[in-house]
Amino acid sequence: MAVDLLLDSSFLIFLVETPSGGFTEIEDKLGKVEPIVLTSVIKELRRIADRAASKRAKAAARALDYASGLRRVPQTGSGSVDDQILLYAKSSGAAVATLDTELRRRLRAAGVVVVTLSGNRLVVEGR
Repeated sequence: MAVDLLLDSSFLIFLVETPSGGFTEIEDKLGKVEPIVLTSVIKELRRIADRAASKRAKAAARALDYASGLRRVPQTGSGSVDDQILLYAKSSGAAVATLDTELRRRLRAAGVVVVTLSGNRLVVEGR
């Protein structure tokens, strides 16, 4: 059975900006993963993409295209997108992929497995 891997906006943007081997490196550590995305993350990416033609807006638009092929999970509760990611991960047992330092800290404090970037390598924390 695959591990649900919840992707936040920072990680989705990283995926489209950085050529990588996809999820092979992560699967070496976690086993088979199924990338998923919260609907609130999609909304956040749309807000970023709708801004002026900045580099980040263009990357967010590409991340939206990438995310269109992922399983979407309905928004959970209220609060910030980070609050919703934390709530979903805790209630479902999903791992979370993020480059957001504050979100990573909150997830680790809650015992959630986190995939992040350290140096130029993807690492799994809490496994």
